[in-house]
Amino acid sequence: MWLIWDGTMPEVIDSAEAASVAVQNWLDTLYGPDEGLRVKAVAGGGPVWRAVAGKPGTHLGEFGARVDKVTGVVEVGFGSQNGPSAREGYVRMMRTTVVPELRRLGFTGSGRRFTLQTSKHPGTITFQQSQGNTWMGVKFTANVSVASRSGWTARLGSISHHGCDHWWSLWAGFPSDDVAADLITAIRDNVVPVLKGDRNPPGAPAAEPIVASAGQRLKGAASSCLHRRFRNGS
Repeated sequence: MWLIWDGTMPEVIDSAEAASVAVQNWLDTLYGPDEGLRVKAVAGGGPVWRAVAGKPGTHLGEFGARVDKVTGVVEVGFGSQNGPSAREGYVRMMRTTVVPELRRLGFTGSGRRFTLQTSKHPGTITFQQSQGNTWMGVKFTANVSVASRSGWTARLGSISHHGCDHWWSLWAGFPSDDVAADLITAIRDNVVPVLKGDRNPPGAPAAEPIVASAGQRLKGAASSCLHRRFRNGS
């Protein structure tokens, strides 16, 4: 049975912004503002707006909601799974947007693994999906590595997102343009310069040989992120 919040004055919800406000008000009414649940994404879906909500810092939403565009009534859930799944959306995004851009940047390969041959050594980016993915949500990241005597491996986020592990999220029925753009920017502006040797890899001291193992680099990046989060009180 749906849990329904009826606003005292339902009104036409004619934008994603208005739908986000309606769902957030609904969350605060049901759970209280101190619970910390927040709207993460909103997209149009026929006569309703679809929203994903969850706690900040989590990769996937805890549940979905829908807002009737005419009445403004908010309901828990998306209803039946009768559209493309989040995984199908991920595959489509990679095939139509991300992989063509990787080719333009000089990468070769297919599937999950792509290689950039530089003047010094080959560099590889391998995409990885979470084991906890569902029909509604997919989260994914990538591992970057260099095959050389002093080779290294690091998470994409440690290179592109302030030295911390980072996972991108997609939801069923939601546009993927912003996700694809952020992923491509991370690779083009951060990974490619590192693979070409124009920038030091994560954890490598400036002007010194790269001697740390892949495990040491990943451990160091994780330690740095935890320290930053503790210091910020998150």
